[in-house]
Amino acid sequence: MPLQGLPPWLFSVGPPELAGREKREMEPFEDSTSERAASAEETGARLSVGVIVRRLVVSILAWSVHFLVTAALLVVFVQLVPMVRQQLEDMDLDLPATSEITLYWSSGFINYWYLLVLAHVVIDAPIAIAVCYLPRNLQWVTWIWFTSYFLLAIFMLIVACAGVSLPFVDMTVNLS
Repeated sequence: MPLQGLPPWLFSVGPPELAGREKREMEPFEDSTSERAASAEETGARLSVGVIVRRLVVSILAWSVHFLVTAALLVVFVQLVPMVRQQLEDMDLDLPATSEITLYWSSGFINYWYLLVLAHVVIDAPIAIAVCYLPRNLQWVTWIWFTSYFLLAIFMLIVACAGVSLPFVDMTVNLS
């Protein structure tokens, strides 16, 4: 052990102020630009009771809006479309494809409305709660979840309006 008393910079290549730097640069998991992991205390501070309650209120509001959209779809396809179906059957018209799709959807809503409500409670409610706790870089998932349900409902209502009105438009055009 004859080298015990010598300074470490003597064995490095380059000026003494860079001694030991090569060793730090070679360590792959120590990077000054990488973010350090948050401690449990910091995470607990970010998820305080107020933040949790706020996020639950937001998720309940989002879920209730989805529930109102589901109720509107049920009213349209369980109450309104069957009234028009009866009139179309009385007139014995040849129906366009959109009308047949609308009547098919309506019969599905009439026969299986309870499954839609059950899926809304069992699937949509937990998703509403879960997306409120996503990190900021995944907030786009929240918007996709929230708006996709609206877009689906709007699409179904547009098809229903076209399917209900097209037979009457064909009937009035053929009368002239």
